[in-house]
Amino acid sequence: VIQGAMTEEYVRSTQGVFQFELSGDGGGTWYIDLKTKGGSAGFGKPPVTADVVMSMSSTDFVKMFT
Repeated sequence: VIQGAMTEEYVRSTQGVFQFELSGDGGGTWYIDLKTKGGSAGFGKPPVTADVVMSMSSTDFVKMFT
């Protein structure tokens, strides 16, 4: 879902790197990079310093994006 939303225009207009520290099932560190050309998302720390770091449960993370 997130990957499909990363058009070059969306990345250019957002210009932010978001790191999520998730607890619960599927928890860990995840990121969405909407600053680097093409954008990216994945497990672990982002390839560049995050502009925003959020801590939440994995359940709340899913609710936020649905």
